[in-house]
Amino acid sequence: MTGGRRGARTRGVVAALAGLLGLSVGGFAVEPAQAATLPGGRATYVISMLDGRMNALAARLAIYSFATNGTVTERYWAWRQDGISGKNNARWTKPSSGYVTQGCLHSCPVRTPVGFQKGAKPRTWTGRWSMQSGDVLAIRWSSSHPVERWRLDTGQPGIVGASLISSSDDQRGWGIGSNASANRGVPLSSIYRPGNWITGPFAENAYGTPTKHASIGWSVSDYSLCSTGTCMQGKQVTGDDKRSWYSSYFAADPAVDGRKVYWNNQTGAVQQMENPGSVCISSSGGGHTNALLQALDDRGDFVGYVGVEASIAQRKKGQDILAAYAMIRPQLLDALDQS
Repeated sequence: MTGGRRGARTRGVVAALAGLLGLSVGGFAVEPAQAATLPGGRATYVISMLDGRMNALAARLAIYSFATNGTVTERYWAWRQDGISGKNNARWTKPSSGYVTQGCLHSCPVRTPVGFQKGAKPRTWTGRWSMQSGDVLAIRWSSSHPVERWRLDTGQPGIVGASLISSSDDQRGWGIGSNASANRGVPLSSIYRPGNWITGPFAENAYGTPTKHASIGWSVSDYSLCSTGTCMQGKQVTGDDKRSWYSSYFAADPAVDGRKVYWNNQTGAVQQMENPGSVCISSSGGGHTNALLQALDDRGDFVGYVGVEASIAQRKKGQDILAAYAMIRPQLLDALDQS
C-alpha cells in the first residue's frame, strides 16, 4: 500500500546516537506546554523513528508518556549504523531474545537487536511538550535536544496517529497514541485471530545505500501459534528444498515484557548459505532482527505494531540494516502519513 496524505516538511529532529544504544543531540526552543490537555487527548504513544545522516543513521523505538502539566517522559531503545566496529559481530549484536519457538514445528531461538533482549532496560529522556498550529505536537527534550515535531491525526476511533514532520528522505517516524496503560501488553494469543491483517509505512536503509520507502504488512494466516502461547512461527518452513523456506518468528509475553515484541526473520537461501542443513535462522548471521512495541487503542485492544529493524553486524555496503515502520489495522491507516 502506498500513497496517503503528504505531511508538511519543516525543521525536524536531526539526531546522532552516541554509541550503540546512546543518543546525543542539540536543539532550539518551543513554546510553553498547554497544561490543560494531553496531545490528541492521549497520554501514551508508542513511537518508531529513523534519523541521522548517511552511514550514521539511527533507529529509535520508544514509549512517550505525557502529563497535563506539560512534561513528557520517554523510555527508549536506540541503535546506529556507526556504533560498532570490525566484522562478524552478529553473535553479540543479535542475541537471543530469551524466547524459543517451543511447541511449533521447529524449536528455534528468537533473536533480537542487542539491548532489547529479555530483561534489557530502556533508557530515559524527559522534556516538555506543546501544541502548535492546532495539530502539531512539539517536544523539547532536556539537555538541549532538538525539537521533535509530530503531526497528529485524531480522526480515527480509539487512537491518535502521529507522523514525524521530517526534513529529509532519511528521516521518518510514526506513532500511535491512546489512553491504554504504557506498561500494558496483550498476549500473542489475542493477536492470533483469524483474518487479522495489519499494514503501514516503512523506511529502510542499508549501509552505503539510499533510504527506501515502501509499505510493510503482517497476516496471521502466514503463521502458526506455538503451544506455549508466547511465540509464532511462519508456515513456509516445510518445503523439500530448505532454500525455499522463509523462517519468521514472533515472541512476546506481556506479563514479563509489557508491550515489547520480538521479530526475527530470514530467507532460506541465506539461512542455508550460512548454516547448511539448519532448520532455524542461522546462528552465524542471525537473520533480520526487529524490535516492536504493541499499539493499543483506548480500550486496550491490539491495533498493530510500531517497530524498528536493527540488523547491525559490520559497516559494509548493503549490511548494517536499519528500518522504522508502523503496521496497523487497515481501517485506521489514514491516521498515519504514508508519504
